[in-house]
Amino acid sequence: MEIAFWQGFLALIVLAIIFVLWPTVFIRKEKKRELLIDAQEEANQDVFKEHVKELQATHLRGELEANEFSALKQDLDKTLVIENEGTASQSDKPIIASFKSRLPVIALAVALPVCTLALYSWLGAKPDWAIYELAKERAHAASMDERNQLSEQLIERLQVRLESKPENEHNWHLLATVASEVGDYDEAVRAFRRVLEIEPRAAQVMAELAQALFLLAGNTITPEVSENTHLALQLNPKMPTALGLAGIEAFQTGKYQTAIEHWSLAVSQLDPSSPSSVALTGGIARAQAALNKSGANHQSDTTPEVALNSVLNVSVSFDKSLVNAEPDDQVFVYARAWQGPKMPLAIRKLKVSELPIRIQLDNSMAMAPGMDLGSFPQVELVARITGSGSAIPQSGDWQVSEGPIIVAEQTKTITLKIFEQIP
Repeated sequence: MEIAFWQGFLALIVLAIIFVLWPTVFIRKEKKRELLIDAQEEANQDVFKEHVKELQATHLRGELEANEFSALKQDLDKTLVIENEGTASQSDKPIIASFKSRLPVIALAVALPVCTLALYSWLGAKPDWAIYELAKERAHAASMDERNQLSEQLIERLQVRLESKPENEHNWHLLATVASEVGDYDEAVRAFRRVLEIEPRAAQVMAELAQALFLLAGNTITPEVSENTHLALQLNPKMPTALGLAGIEAFQTGKYQTAIEHWSLAVSQLDPSSPSSVALTGGIARAQAALNKSGANHQSDTTPEVALNSVLNVSVSFDKSLVNAEPDDQVFVYARAWQGPKMPLAIRKLKVSELPIRIQLDNSMAMAPGMDLGSFPQVELVARITGSGSAIPQSGDWQVSEGPIIVAEQTKTITLKIFEQIP
């Protein structure tokens, strides 16, 4: 990439030099003729007018007869024509005839790249480009060791660059993110705080600062962690990072239902297979178990037996006259709590080409231990077609839902026919 940069630089410099030299050294004969004739003819015309004026004054004083005045004026007219023709014949000569006369232009051509390079070194963003290239290389690292090594190099470059350009918000945020990833939470906290000095209402940065402070304190919710978390949620109530921390705070203070609500909202915005979603799903299961144990969500003695045998029979199809779907589009069929976390309690993935179909949803299809069809007395069934393949609902997907359904009492097959498009 360094070679490409210098190739581009040299190409632009050559074009600039040609632009400077062309009008003086390589100008066309027609243009030189035009420039010279215009200038010389204007001078000749001024001289001609001056001579005519003198003749008229002499004639008025009686020193010239009328015929003499007319003859002399005709001579002046002929002289003007001859001089203008002479100017045209001289126009083929170069405007800059000697090496000495070309020196200023040559000096300008040499000074142009030197001044350009000096100006770019002062104002240019070549160090930022090098940081970008290193960050891209780090993102495509083949191993964790290589990634960590590149992370250390990137942190060093960012620190050096930010000493000279401390107002670069993007570099501060990149420094904070990379430092947090390698476990340097002191540096991450410093960088996140610097970003907030530049952009005080950056909700995502507030949440990331709260997370870095949480990790720096040994996974403890400190007053500063709590403050930044709640400030971030005030600006963006659906931010997964802040919701995760708010859920931890609620769980640690015994507010299990609040923790479930925060974590469920966060999970609904994440890819179910992502590490964050898996961790939060486990947290929801623990919070639900703690809530049940505390008696806030009392279940009968028969509930565990019901949970072991929880099965829902589902018939899935779609309205071909309304739904525009390809045979390879993904179909997600899942059950989730009617009132509670929106994380799937049982899920099955199909293809449009398999529809219509009859399937069973049971506890073996749960995404997390303790969060299955037996965890909630009432559920909602959802079937969704997506061309993106994402488990997270997207605009343009097609779906249908049915509920509430009492799991323990459901013996008949539930029919789901997909026909509504998500706006």
